[in-house]
Amino acid sequence: MKRLNLPAALVLLALLLFPIQSLSAEVIDSTVQVTAENFLTMLDAGEFELAWSQTSLVNQSYFGTPEWFSKAQAARPYIGYLIDRSLKTISQHTAWTALPDGDYVRISYVTQFLNKASTLETIVLVREGGVWSVSGYFLR
Repeated sequence: MKRLNLPAALVLLALLLFPIQSLSAEVIDSTVQVTAENFLTMLDAGEFELAWSQTSLVNQSYFGTPEWFSKAQAARPYIGYLIDRSLKTISQHTAWTALPDGDYVRISYVTQFLNKASTLETIVLVREGGVWSVSGYFLR
């Protein structure tokens, strides 16, 4: 008579009971992370106008293209080009300061630039019409 492998049975039971919730969270995280990383690639390449076009409608209505472009472009020469970037955290939120309630994700990266050994890059994304777009970008 075969013995039941209790840990394996518990894992299987958990997968059967919670597959939709787990899959949904993974899909949201990967979609958001790809959007954030595409945005960062544009900034790293100096494609500031293209990066601005990928920001949220709220962000675009608050900052005009020339203003956002000059703010984004101003910081990059001082920190230099990208050396390394690694994911630190991803967190989901339903509200964000001074913005309408909605679906938000904050992604933080520990980043090393040529002239800045350790920087915390934070990107806030919002879901607008089912599509994730960048609502904020911060360097610390």
